[in-house]
Amino acid sequence: MLMGEVQYRHNQGKDDSGLAGIYRLGGWHHFGEFHDHRYGTDGLSLASPLSNGIARRIRGNSGVYGVIDQQIYRPVNGGPDSGVGIFSRISASPSDSSHVNFFFDGGIVVSGMIPDRPNDKFGASFIYANISNHVRAFDRDMIFHSGNGQPVRDYEMTIELSYQAQIKAGWTVQPTFQYVTHPGGHISDPDRPEGPIKNGAIFGVRTTIAY
Repeated sequence: MLMGEVQYRHNQGKDDSGLAGIYRLGGWHHFGEFHDHRYGTDGLSLASPLSNGIARRIRGNSGVYGVIDQQIYRPVNGGPDSGVGIFSRISASPSDSSHVNFFFDGGIVVSGMIPDRPNDKFGASFIYANISNHVRAFDRDMIFHSGNGQPVRDYEMTIELSYQAQIKAGWTVQPTFQYVTHPGGHISDPDRPEGPIKNGAIFGVRTTIAY
């Protein structure tokens, strides 16, 4: 597997007064073999009762991605990670050999904006993962050939809110809340296969100790 990336960074020094930013553009290629998510070696849909059930092999898989980290407010004498920053990532891969062919996320981080708590951070973000067209088509083939209703996988999206509080130097506690739409990309509920798993809320706490 090969990966390559170029990036441009500016205003990253502690003494810089301009808004800090990092921009990345990259790509990858895997030289192995991957299963086709829809078709077999006989050219028939894997959902067809006439198929031999052996997935077609695809030589290689590739992807491209981009990342942006941009500070939009920098306090006086603040560093590149202070103030308010936004971020986003996007990637794309072929549909026939990739379960997720498109990924996009983004968010905002507010750092050191409370006078009495200069090391605390608040963040809000979202994540969107698109299930590939071949996976969706396979689900439709399953419905057609079996006659049974089931969800068609499409996407998963997560919205997250978090607050990172510094208890003391080297120790942080970060409560988080996430709401997940279409868990697993809208997969079937094991207890009710004709319907999807319901959306879910997740509450958690993460703590980090560095010494």
